[in-house]
This record gives sequence, C-alpha cells and structure tokens, in this order.
Amino acid sequence: MGGLFFCIKNFFHVINSLLIGITVQGQSMKNIKLTVAIMMFTFGLSGIANAEETSALAISAGVFDVAKDDTAAEIGLEYRFAPVDSFYNIIPVIGLAANADGGYWAHTGVRYDIDISDNWVLTPNFAVVGYEKGGGKDLGHGLEFRSGLEIAYKLNESSHLGVALYHLSHAGIGGDNPGQESVILSYSFSPNF
Repeated sequence: MGGLFFCIKNFFHVINSLLIGITVQGQSMKNIKLTVAIMMFTFGLSGIANAEETSALAISAGVFDVAKDDTAAEIGLEYRFAPVDSFYNIIPVIGLAANADGGYWAHTGVRYDIDISDNWVLTPNFAVVGYEKGGGKDLGHGLEFRSGLEIAYKLNESSHLGVALYHLSHAGIGGDNPGQESVILSYSFSPNF
C-alpha cells in the first residue's frame, strides 16, 4: 500500500511541476519542456479530429520495469483525442505517469486502433517522453521514446478495458540505454465535458 501511495504522490508532483512551473532538477526540465511543446502540437492536431468520434480518458496501473528484478508500481493518466479522420484515423494522445520509485514522466504521441472483432481492439502506439528518474531507474537520458501494443475489450461504445505492454528507452541518443518494459491495465471512457 505504501508503494501505491508513493506512486500517487509522485504522479501529482509531475502535474504540479508541469502546470505551476516548479523547476525540476537537472537537465530533465529541458526535456519536459520539449515534451510540453510537442503536446501543444498534439493539441493543434486534435483540432482536425473527427467530430463523430469522441475523445477518451484512460486511467492505468501496472508494473514498471517488469522484465527486471527491481520492479515498481506504476500509475498513469492519458487523454486520447478523437481520431483524426483526415490523417488515417490516427489518435493523438497526451499523458502523465509515475512509479513508486519516484520516477515520473509526461508523454505525447499517437495510437491507431485496429478492430480485430466486434468487441476487441488491437492498438499499436508511439510517444515522445520527458522522463525524470526521481529515486528510481536511470534510463540514460531525460528524452525517451515509448512504443507499445495494447489489446482492449469494448465494454460498450464509450469504454474499454485493456492490457498493454510498452518499451521505454532513448534509442541510443544518450549514454547508457538500459530501457525498460511496463505492463499496464487500463480503463478508458469518454468523459462528458
């Protein structure tokens, strides 16, 4: 229970850092600013989204660095814009996540839903990430890339329950590149704003 509390505390710390402008240690603040700039681009892309489709909010929980011995709890929040009809139904996303080791990150990227049956959806995704290790794993750079795959079950037209695996690394742009994998369970729903 203590790990989950610490994870939630760090999640709110990253929200505070991004929204209020509190300086984050070291060079990672530059990377978070870059991620925020990319998020602004994503907001612009969302302006041409398909009006018939709806956006969704996803809440996730899972295991950070699942393939190693030093795992940590992970939670996240992601806003999924409506698919961009004029751009192959790509879904722009922005999100925040934190782990129980004190690491936190913001990401922006894209998803693409592939209906594999009436109720099942397979979704490859890619994002640019601003990462701060906190007291956790050093991924070698503050700028990271996230690639993953999710399979989700449509509970109804406006909500999905899914499980995802993603890899997070800096693709060799910095020094050591240990990377990490996460497995997360997510629940997404269309909010009525």
